[in-house]
Amino acid sequence: MDSEGWVSFDELVFSIRNYWRHRENYQWVTKEHIVALAVLDPKGRFEIRDNKIRARYGHSVALNIDIKYAEDLNVKTLYHGTLYENLKRIFKEGIKPMKRKYVHLTLNFEDACEVAKRHGRNAVVLIVDAECLRNEGVKIYIASKSIRTTKYVPPACIKGVIKCY
Repeated sequence: MDSEGWVSFDELVFSIRNYWRHRENYQWVTKEHIVALAVLDPKGRFEIRDNKIRARYGHSVALNIDIKYAEDLNVKTLYHGTLYENLKRIFKEGIKPMKRKYVHLTLNFEDACEVAKRHGRNAVVLIVDAECLRNEGVKIYIASKSIRTTKYVPPACIKGVIKCY
């Protein structure tokens, strides 16, 4: 993988087949499978350029990569899915990236709700004022068509909470 996160399809297929955990279950993987996964992913998590692929965002492993994201200067409202149990801490400390490099936010409520529901039954969505983030000096980056990332969301920029049903 290069410094911007790009890896060739051949290297990725080789690594999956030879080094992946439970690699014996993935001997069938080909470049075509990876391309299909990337192209059909509804959240646009992957980017393809020439004969290479990379994850646009969501790196949970401390990789030494530096993706240059475009800054979003226009979005007004963003959403972040979490659990009700986390609200007290979030309203005290803000939204932090936790084990990731960035805080993930979405452009629509439904996606945030879906993310929150994966973590538990008391799913809620935080409404984030993007203009407030900018006024606080926090940059918002375009990670994909519907995902925005930032380093931190201060409590003052959280404008509401909606329960997911």
